[in-house]
Amino acid sequence: MPTLALLMLEVATVVVPGTVPTDAAKTTLLRPVPPPTCLARPGEIVVCGRDANSYRLPPLAARPEVTGPPRAEWRLPGGATAGINTQQRNVGGYPSNAVMATIKIPF
Repeated sequence: MPTLALLMLEVATVVVPGTVPTDAAKTTLLRPVPPPTCLARPGEIVVCGRDANSYRLPPLAARPEVTGPPRAEWRLPGGATAGINTQQRNVGGYPSNAVMATIKIPF
């Protein structure tokens, strides 16, 4: 069954000459190489080279550094704050993750 499917796919991709208009074929093809911009006039010696960075992406915009995950804090009535964060501690020589819930009340 897979062989039949592959055969049908192969037959479906065959292009018969004359079925594709010549003007459509010229406009739909991609041209990955830019046209040459280095042209010499008669009697001149011109040395041309390809720019090594022509296909590189531009550098990314500067982003602020993140030191860790954002802290989850909420303001409570009376100036108090409640928050949840995570900590990692060593218990018996093995790392242990913990979730800490805190409430801060001003005196």
